[in-house]
This record gives sequence, C-alpha cells and structure tokens, in this order.
Amino acid sequence: MLRIVLSLVSSLQIGARIKDAIERSAKKAAIIAVAAVVFLFAIAFGLVAAYQALLIYDFTALEAAGIVAGALVALGLVVLAFLPVVNRPKREAQSLVNAPAEGMAMIDQGVNKAMKQVGPLTLLAVAFAAGLLASRRR
Repeated sequence: MLRIVLSLVSSLQIGARIKDAIERSAKKAAIIAVAAVVFLFAIAFGLVAAYQALLIYDFTALEAAGIVAGALVALGLVVLAFLPVVNRPKREAQSLVNAPAEGMAMIDQGVNKAMKQVGPLTLLAVAFAAGLLASRRR
C-alpha cells in the first residue's frame, strides 16, 4: 500500500517538474525570439551603414554591394566552419530517477524474449516449479 502511495506522489512530483520545465522553456524561447529579431535589425542596419560608408569612400554602387556581399559570404563560411563544433552530441548522465523504470523495462524485455523462445505455457510451468521449490526451502 505504501509503495502505491509513494509511486503516486512521485508521479505528481514528476508532473509538476515537467510543467515547470515547460514554463521555463517557453519563457526562454520568447526571450530568444525577441533577441533574434533585434539582432536581425542590427545586422540590417550595419549592412546599410557599411554600404553607405563604401559609397562615401568613392566606390561605385556595384563595387560597394559586391564588397558587402563578399563580407557576408566570408561570415557565412566562418559560421559553417564552426557548425560541427557546436552540434556535437551531448552524452546524457545516468539519472537516478529513471533507474528503476529502466530496470523494469530491462526485466520486461527479458521476460518477453524468454516467452518468445520457450512459449508462455512452458514459462508459466517453470515459474510455478521455481516458486514451489523456493517455498519448500523455508
């Protein structure tokens, strides 16, 4: 009985943790979206300013546009060069909260494999015999 109550309480705690994690993720996503929009406006302003500055230094409009485009291509190549470094898969640490569930899943897989190999009736007979022998040892 106590085990059932503890499992229900832990389920409620997990639900609350998931809800909190979702709320924090939504807030982070909103902040990142606003920052991204501001960053894009800053980039656009910088490109227009660079183009105007090149026009002031006696470049033709076509040359100024080519220089700005070349700088953007170079920046894009630098970003692509660092992309594999950023996208490394992260190794997850073994969580002690998930350990009992993983153990039960492994046991369930083992029972399923044994049932497929020997059949359900044979497995039931072996389990009955093992239980009978275990009860006689006491």
